[in-house]
Amino acid sequence: MTYHQGRPFSTVDVDNDIALGNCALTHRGAWWYKNCHLANLNGKWGDKRHSMGVNWEPWKGHLVSLDFTEMKIRPVGTGGRILARKRRSVTAKSRTVQAK
Repeated sequence: MTYHQGRPFSTVDVDNDIALGNCALTHRGAWWYKNCHLANLNGKWGDKRHSMGVNWEPWKGHLVSLDFTEMKIRPVGTGGRILARKRRSVTAKSRTVQAK
């Protein structure tokens, strides 16, 4: 997603990409387009034409429309910490082995 980092969101009616055309219109979905995309999780599901489907180019290329995607976001300023979730160990107490 670094290719898209800092880009404003583009839609069919609000073209914020730097391409000559409107990437949201061309690629059938709103996204953080630049010129146009390396990843587009809002493309047309199942469309295997170049760059038209749900694509992640560095992973599967522009000719594969992914069957499943999931986006997870966290609030700004969390510094990568997991909120409201504690790590739990497999055992209730940690065990130490002493050398004889």
